[in-house]
Order: sequence, then C-alpha cells, then structure tokens
Amino acid sequence: MAADLKFKTLQYLDRNESQYGPSPKCYEFLKNVTIDELSCYTREFTKGVKSSLSRRIAEDFNISERQVILSYGSEDLLKQIIQYYLDRKERILIPKEAWWYYKKVAYEVGGFNVEYPMYITKENGVATYKYDVDKMIDIYTRERPRIVLIASPNNPTGNKISEEDLKRFLDHCRGALVMIDEAYWGFGSKENSYIKPYIDEFPNLVICRTFSKYYGLAGLRIGFAFAGKNLEELINYSIRYLGFNRLSEKLAEIAMDDDEYYTKITNMMQEDKEYFYKEFSKLEGFTPYKSYTNFMLVDMPLSIRKGLDKFLKERNLLIKFLDEEAFKTEARITLGTREQNYYLMESIKEYLGVK
Repeated sequence: MAADLKFKTLQYLDRNESQYGPSPKCYEFLKNVTIDELSCYTREFTKGVKSSLSRRIAEDFNISERQVILSYGSEDLLKQIIQYYLDRKERILIPKEAWWYYKKVAYEVGGFNVEYPMYITKENGVATYKYDVDKMIDIYTRERPRIVLIASPNNPTGNKISEEDLKRFLDHCRGALVMIDEAYWGFGSKENSYIKPYIDEFPNLVICRTFSKYYGLAGLRIGFAFAGKNLEELINYSIRYLGFNRLSEKLAEIAMDDDEYYTKITNMMQEDKEYFYKEFSKLEGFTPYKSYTNFMLVDMPLSIRKGLDKFLKERNLLIKFLDEEAFKTEARITLGTREQNYYLMESIKEYLGVK
C-alpha cells in the first residue's frame, strides 16, 4: 500500500503530536474570530467564575468549578505543583520507566527523585508494562515522599494503571500529594466516572489532563486539572485575574463537542496499532508493547539503531530512539496517519531486507 509513498517534508513521528489535527469545527471558528475576542480580556470573572472553559469542565464532571485548574498545557501543571509543594531535599516518588522531564522538574527545586519500577508481562500475546502496586506501596511506606506521581497512560511505555490498583494505592498514601498525569487520556479509554468520587474521597489528589494529545491542540497549550479540597493553596495560586487565552478556551470547548470526529480518529489509530503489533512481531529482535496512547514503544536490536535512524531520515521519517537509563534499545513511535504508518513500516522492512 505504502511502497510508492514519498514525503517531501520531514514527518515528525517522534513528538506524540496529532497528525490528523483537531476537529474541523475548530478551523471554522478561526475563520470568524472577532476583534473583541482578540483585543479584550475575558469578562467571565464578572459572572463569579474563573473562565468559560473551567465552568464547562466543572459542569461536565459535576464538580465545583473552583476545583478545576487551568494551565498552559499539562507541563505547566506539573511545574506548578512540584515547584509549589516540593521543598529542597524532599522526595517525589515517580515511575522509573517514565518521561525524563519528571526528574528534571524535581531537580530544579533541589528535590530528590525516588523511583518505583514496573514489570513486563503479556496480554493476549502482546508485551505490556504493568504497575507493581505492591512495590509502590512498599517504597512509599519506606521513603514517605512529599509527592507521588503516577502517569496513566504512561509515556513512553504506553501502559495504564487499573482502577482497582489505583484505588488500592491511593488508600495507602493519604498523607502525600498524589498527582495523576493523564495527558494521554482518551486513546485507550474515555472513562470519566471515577473523577468526582476520587476527588471527593482523596483531598490530596490532583488529576492532570491536556488538550494537546487526544484533542490535537498542542500548539494552543491548554491543560487542566481536578484538585482535591486540601489543595486550596494550589487552587488560589493557579487563578488568573484576567483569565487565560480566550481563543484557546473557545477552541477547547468546540473540540469537546465534536466527539464523533475524535472517536473516528481514535478508532483508526487502534486499527493501526493492531497492524503495528502484528508486523513488528514478525521481525526478528523486535518487540512492540501494548499501548493505550497515540504512540507505541518498540524494542529493537541495538546494532541497527544508528543505521535505521539514518535510513528513515533519508525518507523524511523521524521517530524517537530512546537513550535513557531505563531505555537503551527502544524506540517510541508516534501514531501518524495511515499513510505515514504504512510507509514507516515498509521503510523499516526495506532497511532490514525483509518483505
């Protein structure tokens, strides 16, 4: 299907950005932006709310609008929380097999990272990472960190924590601030029913999300979080008197309304993930990992990394070859369009000399 494709520009399949773009309704809105929307601050504060978007999110999730925090992407939330609550020499508990940036933010404030490991198993014949909740509880009990971070789904492994395991862990660490990074929500599950009961039951819990991944609005930098009642200082710190970006908020609301479009894209991605599972599993030395995200982690022979990277770049294909303590032989591949995905797979096979 893709053997004859040749992209004229570099295809960035290394950043976990949406290659499909946001809802077409977002483009329609931008064609009719008014001067007022560009020139004037929001007036939502005169209505007793923080913003139109936080009000919309609060209504959808049936929680207090005050407990909804807006930010410039989930990265902004991460930095706000760690920099506000983690003092020098205090500990933050993070996954060992996770986004390198978590460690960097803790170092910025002089904090210490304590890592908990995951383990690898198989589900329906596909390798997958799993959270080891027993070890997480043991390490938490021993180290008593100020903050605990759980990424679900996790980058770059693509796995998520089950609701049962999450609840069990939260019951054991009520003394810490627990941050759940759900930046990749929506690709493997669109379940939301746990948000309100968890926020009500665990007052030190904050659940972070973004419009960058599932909704394809990374360029607008829109993040949001649900904060437990004990995090009043964080809530006050996050409030902006003159509001946020009015256009970004409006586009986020428009995206939330177009479930049909995003469901269609997600279903196509799932089909392509199944294609990748099947095709990578045929290649000697390759192991694809189950993914609940818009990317896939693939283990491959160390000996081919440099040559394959060069070969793909010559074909205007860029994937992320990881080089971290926990990942020495893996690459993270962003799910692109069907054309991109098939062309990438055929290019890898061509480099390996297989059909």
